[in-house]
Amino acid sequence: MKKQWSTIKEGIIQRKKVIMTVSIASVLLFGGAAGTAVYAVNKGNLSEDEAVKMISEKLGGEVTQFEKDWDQPMTYEMTVKTKEGYQDVDVDAEKGEILSQEMEDDDDMSTQQAVETAKVSSDQAEKIALKAVDGQVTDMELDSENGTLVYELEIKQGQKEYDVVVDATTGKVLKNQLDD
Repeated sequence: MKKQWSTIKEGIIQRKKVIMTVSIASVLLFGGAAGTAVYAVNKGNLSEDEAVKMISEKLGGEVTQFEKDWDQPMTYEMTVKTKEGYQDVDVDAEKGEILSQEMEDDDDMSTQQAVETAKVSSDQAEKIALKAVDGQVTDMELDSENGTLVYELEIKQGQKEYDVVVDATTGKVLKNQLDD
């Protein structure tokens, strides 16, 4: 009886060792994978603080709005207040290069004025954009670009995303571009 009990006890101890070994290996494996993923995402990227400092110095202004865009390549989207006015700036988060820079319109109208001025409704703009690109609208904004009232739409088509701009007065598609 003692021998059977001893054999059972050894079996239980052996199983516990196997369970502990597998548990520790799993923790190390998943922890290492998570750490590697975080490193890969941030490898070579400018920190948010570095990007803000760099753009503030380059443009001689103050960053008033900041957003990280996780699309590839990852970018920082900023609004910068300068002597000339407000500028929208997109910066490559890895290289620190300015990808686009655009002055905000001084003649921006209120949202209510814009909606009242638009001859094309948001529903109509969505239908027009979906004729240009078959997919699903993920974002839409009514905006003023260079004095022209437009609907800016983002349309997802499978793994691709398109930027489509529709004139809010005429309904004409002004831009249909694959978003990189």
